[in-house]
Formats: sequence, C-alpha cells, structure tokens
Amino acid sequence: MKNCDYFKTLLPLFDSTELTAIEKRQIDDHLAACPHCREELAAIRALHADLLRTNTFEPSAAMLQDLRHGLRRRLRQESLRPSWQEKLGRLLFGNFRPVVQLGFTAALLLIGVMLGRQFFASAAPTGQLDVLSYLTPGKPITIPSGYLAPSLAKVQTISIDPATKEVQVQYSIVNDVQLRGNVENPLIRQALSYALYAEDQPSLRLRAVKAIGENYGATKPAPDDEITEALAHALENDPNAGVRLKVAQVLKQVPLNGLVKNTLIRVLMRDENSAVRIEAIEALSQGKLTPDEQAIFHTAASDTNAYVRLQAKRLLSGQLEKALSDPNQNKL
Repeated sequence: MKNCDYFKTLLPLFDSTELTAIEKRQIDDHLAACPHCREELAAIRALHADLLRTNTFEPSAAMLQDLRHGLRRRLRQESLRPSWQEKLGRLLFGNFRPVVQLGFTAALLLIGVMLGRQFFASAAPTGQLDVLSYLTPGKPITIPSGYLAPSLAKVQTISIDPATKEVQVQYSIVNDVQLRGNVENPLIRQALSYALYAEDQPSLRLRAVKAIGENYGATKPAPDDEITEALAHALENDPNAGVRLKVAQVLKQVPLNGLVKNTLIRVLMRDENSAVRIEAIEALSQGKLTPDEQAIFHTAASDTNAYVRLQAKRLLSGQLEKALSDPNQNKL
C-alpha cells in the first residue's frame, strides 16, 4: 500500500509508549488491511524477544531524551525531502518551502474563483477586478504580514488553433515572498528552522541565527521547541564555524535543558574551533550539572585552548570547594 513507508517508520514504536493514541489507532487500521506490515511487525517483535534474552543496557533518562531529540532531528531532515506535491509547488512558486504552501493555496483559491466566475456566473462588468491578473507576472498579492510577487519563470509551449486562430501559451511563474513577524509567529519559526537545516548559503543561516537571538531567550522556549532543536542541530553539524559560534552564543540565553546541555557537552569535546568551545564551556558553567556531567570539565582541563583549560580548572576548583563545605554534596 502507498502508506506502508510511513507506517513502517512507526512500527518499531508500536509496542512502546512513544506513540499517541491516534497514531496507534491509525496503525491498527492499517495492519488490518496490510499483510506486509503485519509481517514487519511480527519480525520486529521477534527481534525484541531475542534482545530481551540478552544482557540489557538501561540508558539514563538524559540519554533517552537526547536520543529522542536526535531521532526527531533525523525525521525532520527526512521530511525536508520534497514530495511530488512540493516539487510541483516549487516549480510554480519557487524554492521556499513554508511559503510555497501559502502561495500554492492562494493560487488555487484564485483559480477556483476564476473558474467559478466563468462557469457559474454572468460576465463580469467592465472595470471589475480581473482575477487572472493575479496569476500573471507583475501583479503583487498582498497578505496581512507580507506579499507574494509573481514573475515569469519560463514559457514552455506556444500553440495556435488553426480553426479559431487562438493562441495558447503555457508558462510557469515563481513568487518572491516576504513575511514579517517575530519569532513567536509560526510561519517565521518554520522558515527560520528550515533555513538552519537546509539553506546552502552560510550567510543566510547566520542571519537566521541572529534573527532568532534577538528575542528568543526571553520567551523561555520549551525543551522540544522546534527552534531549539534547529539550533542544537546547527551547533553540532553546521560546517561554518561562524554559524556555530553564533548559535552557541544564542544558546547561552536558553534554559539548560537536556537537549541543549548534551549538545554543548559534545561540542566542548569535539568542535575543532576553540571559540566555539569557549562559548560551550561558558554556557555549561551557567547551568546545573549532575556529578557525571561535571566530569566533562576534567577532560576540558586538558584542552588545547588556554582559556578553556583555565575555565575548566576554575569550575573544578569551585566544585571541589562546594563539595568540601557540604558533607551531603556528591563529590566528583
């Protein structure tokens, strides 16, 4: 069945508590009609049974949270691969995913109005607004927080009817789109997240981070916030050191939840850029770490960068003084 690929991504979680009631009900309905997915689920359960008979490893709550966020980031990246509908939308309205949907919807609405007038209404009086003009180059479409500005992309075919002498022109248009709003605007958030995941130009990714940093820390984002996840992904994976550095500075404004904390720890251990590591250790020093997490400072005390080494030793010294002064404090 055409939906098998989607359900196969959920089948490994079917017997867990990770899925919602709606998702489980959808899977139940699909399994009732799909023998291939039933076989897949049986194979997954058999594998789980084999694993239960072996020595098990119990991950910590922090590790589970980190793994969930990593899985979510991977799924988000997979979701960025365009479907045929999105490819059609990009052909018509350009390569800007969040607003493609808005532009495509506006175009369909205008086409519907045009066809409705042609088939179900009398001829429009002279001087009335021409709906077709909205789908031709040079006629901007104003929206509450921006605009859509069509322009001619390519003439594909030109044909002439021998009987009527009518000319038929088939062409494509693209839309230059502008949106305005703050980081709380869902479309702005989606666009900025998309830029961090998929934009090729480092300068645009950097501008996205700067835009997020203007007021994002003051909003106290949730741990699973899409912007926080996009920032964490960029900090760990962006190939441009300037982008990673700016992301680390922005994350210093964000509460040190599990995702942010674990990302900063990995960056402190692995990032080749010393300025990024400096920002990471300063961000970590502002939050509360468990004794196991504080052990990362022992490794940082041998960092190739003198400031990182000094900061790590200072933090270790302060932790030791606190442990000695408090008999109930877990020592490193």
